[in-house]
Amino acid sequence: MVEVQSLFARYVVGGGVMMIALIPCLVLAVAYGIQGALNLRIGRIAPRDFAGRIREARAQGGVAQARALIAEEPHSLAEIIRHVDAHLEFQPDADVAEVLREQVESECDALLQQNSQLSVIYRVAPLMGLLGTVFGMIQTFNNFASSARPDVQQLSSGINVALITTAWGLSIAIPAHIALYMLQRRISTFEQMTLPLRGAEALHALLDRPVGRSSGAVPTTRAAE
Repeated sequence: MVEVQSLFARYVVGGGVMMIALIPCLVLAVAYGIQGALNLRIGRIAPRDFAGRIREARAQGGVAQARALIAEEPHSLAEIIRHVDAHLEFQPDADVAEVLREQVESECDALLQQNSQLSVIYRVAPLMGLLGTVFGMIQTFNNFASSARPDVQQLSSGINVALITTAWGLSIAIPAHIALYMLQRRISTFEQMTLPLRGAEALHALLDRPVGRSSGAVPTTRAAE
């Protein structure tokens, strides 16, 4: 117990006033990472059985019931299909594949915006850590200069303590950057593979006609690889 208290005093309390900002940054980084992982679950973006449920609803009650099902769904794929369907009502001769591609891109841009909070954390945390180190260095050198008997060991100890906030800032920023990269890659996979494929399946079920590959809505085998 004494060891835990001493570590806390050295690496948290010893970091100085900037720890008041760095600890919330750590908490936010963890929270945003978990939030992003939950937001980008496949069930929240493109459920596997969506096209099958549309086909079943259409078989039972026609296009109106299928559209009612789509309107009730809260996930991204349903949002895309709603926009494509609305676009085709105003422009029936539009290229369905091209409209789908545009809506997928728009939805994925929105997903990037909704899950980009970690970018602020990984940019700000190192700067706050550096600022805390600068404050600590200023205080250390002031104490060293005003001491009646300057001691090099005291100076090195002060510098060591001053560097704690830099270590904290980097320890927060690096995992936050990795987590953000993983979220962005997941969104990219949704944009290039999952949403075009399942969007084409859902539109096929709703419109009762296939969505062509010519406009790039459904990736080719080479793109899928």
